[in-house]
Amino acid sequence: MSMIEEYQQAGFTCIEGLFNKDEVHDLQLATDELIEESRNHITSDEKFDLEHNHSSQNPRVQRIKVPHKQHPVFAAAVRKPQVLEILSKLIGKNIRFRNSKLNIKEANGGAAVDWHQDWAFYPHTNADLLAVGIMIDDIDENNAPLMIVPGSHRGKTLNHHFQGVFSGSVNPDSENIDLSTAVKLTGSAGSASFHHVKALHGSSPNFSNRPRRLLLFEYASADAWPLVDFEVYGDFQEFEEKIVLGKSTLHPRSEPEHIIMPFPRPPNPDSIYRIQEFRRQSSSPTTELQPEVV
Repeated sequence: MSMIEEYQQAGFTCIEGLFNKDEVHDLQLATDELIEESRNHITSDEKFDLEHNHSSQNPRVQRIKVPHKQHPVFAAAVRKPQVLEILSKLIGKNIRFRNSKLNIKEANGGAAVDWHQDWAFYPHTNADLLAVGIMIDDIDENNAPLMIVPGSHRGKTLNHHFQGVFSGSVNPDSENIDLSTAVKLTGSAGSASFHHVKALHGSSPNFSNRPRRLLLFEYASADAWPLVDFEVYGDFQEFEEKIVLGKSTLHPRSEPEHIIMPFPRPPNPDSIYRIQEFRRQSSSPTTELQPEVV
């Protein structure tokens, strides 16, 4: 099966060794530099999501936010020609970069990310969007790989609300999702996954003695215009500057995708970790629970 066929049928594809050893080394050093900087941060803020036991002596970072704005190595990776070539085959010749994040699961820790579709957070006028997951560390079945349910990108948007509030996660039982089909995306450092914006995915805590650092870049077809969170793209000048391949357009392509708006937001909507906490903290033995990712 070709890369394009796999992406269309399963909703994801993986490329081994997309970044060479020198590039991986640079990504690792840049990550280490930012984690070192986090020692000076006490609580989660615009740069970092921190674990509850984070300290200056023992930095525990959940997420480095917008890493492409925090280090030139990540900014350069956004426009890596080999990445853009693959994107052109999967979502078209005209592509806009959306945003970045670097999710970290330190050894023997890290928070679970419950099952969700990225589409639920940021619907656009069409669904030609995807996320590229660049493996900064070797990732195997034991250090919390990203997991995706094949074929889940087709069909309706799943319910990410709980008690009438957007919770950023779904209940697989009530949505009749067979999690036994989920595929663990593994590979050596420098490998990358490409997953559709509607693909259902999640990850467990890291139960191994090795870190798991995954750099995520989000891209959209240039004619996919945001229906919410336009500010992520910046002002119109930045919106235009985020074209990484081809050209922009003022004519959005609108397709009949199923959309549930991600509102109302929970009390602290700062990141997916805080959003997903709403369902966990609001649940009780008598309410519908969100199963933990395993």
